[in-house]
Amino acid sequence: MKRTVLCGALAIGAAMLLGTVPSTVQAQEDVKLGMITSLTGTNAVQGKDIAEGMQLALDRINEGYAVPLKGGETRQIGLGLLGRTVSVIVEDTESRPQAAMDAVRKLVNVDNVPLVLGEYSSGVSLPTGQFTNENKVIQISIGSTSPQLREIGPYFFNAIGLDNIGGAELARLAMRDSGATRFASIVPNNPFGVGMELSACRTVEEMGGECVNKVRYDLEKTDYKAELNRLFQGDPEAVFYTAYGTEARLIFRQAFELGLKPEKGWYADYMTMWSNEVREIPEAAEGVKGWVVGVSGEFYDKEYAAPFEEKYGRASATAFGAYAYDATMLAALAIEEAGSTDPDAVRQALMDVSKTYVGVTGDKTFDDDGMQFEENYEYRVYTRAKLEPYDFAPAN
Repeated sequence: MKRTVLCGALAIGAAMLLGTVPSTVQAQEDVKLGMITSLTGTNAVQGKDIAEGMQLALDRINEGYAVPLKGGETRQIGLGLLGRTVSVIVEDTESRPQAAMDAVRKLVNVDNVPLVLGEYSSGVSLPTGQFTNENKVIQISIGSTSPQLREIGPYFFNAIGLDNIGGAELARLAMRDSGATRFASIVPNNPFGVGMELSACRTVEEMGGECVNKVRYDLEKTDYKAELNRLFQGDPEAVFYTAYGTEARLIFRQAFELGLKPEKGWYADYMTMWSNEVREIPEAAEGVKGWVVGVSGEFYDKEYAAPFEEKYGRASATAFGAYAYDATMLAALAIEEAGSTDPDAVRQALMDVSKTYVGVTGDKTFDDDGMQFEENYEYRVYTRAKLEPYDFAPAN
């Protein structure tokens, strides 16, 4: 596990990965929060984007910012929280559950943080969330979507919609767009992937179709030909596809080389999980349709996209940095509302501020379990090495 010294918003190792090296160490009296994210490993592209989105929010919190609220109102956060500078200790999960557990134990037991931001993978957020919940420390997950997260407990919150929402949306898009009724599904064999498979295939069945093949693959393999051959047994008309960046690049390439292409196309969720990684072989993913999470438009551009590009000199690499931004702002608003970093007070305040905060990724209202009531999806098609907006006409 890579560890770093508390500094502004990012630990030193994290800051080096993000291209900045801090010059001072924050004072002990700072409001200290924690973050676990994948700065290395399979999910490094997403994890670094998450750290950068958090940093943008943290800069605004420490500089003073009028946070947009519903009804056109704002809430001024002045120069930190509770009269103190806010700092976030960032720990690298290395995209692995065991490294993530080492990281979260350090944050809770050594650094004594009252709140942890992260993580991206459900396979990481489930065990770390169970640990933080048992220790009565708040955790706000950023990119994790397994329905099992709902069962963790009262100190666990989630800033993104769960798979039961996303899987159903993918199935509805695929059936209406393609007219197919026979589907296959390929997903990672972890809580996230299984959740997407169950939700998508359940929706297909409810709409009169069937999933003829369901393939669950292990991460970090060097060959997926056997899984791909199983996937296409029974001649599915279309395929549901879920993959992280590293595996996506290999699976798409091998399917392309084997000439395995469903008649009515591939349909993918969370397309920014792999759109950057497949740029070296864009022909292998040409024509894949699906959705990305989050929102676009004037408010998103003004509140997040343009400031992000101004700060980092480029656009956000994935959708997930914006979710990290929202999670950080929700944490700050809740601490201000509670007038304390006491987890019980912050937990109740999170429920309240989520109802009024205007998120850059949409409505962030928590339900009674700390999960999102809804999620926003925008349809895309991967073409000419880019994700382009996709407006479909329902198939006859």
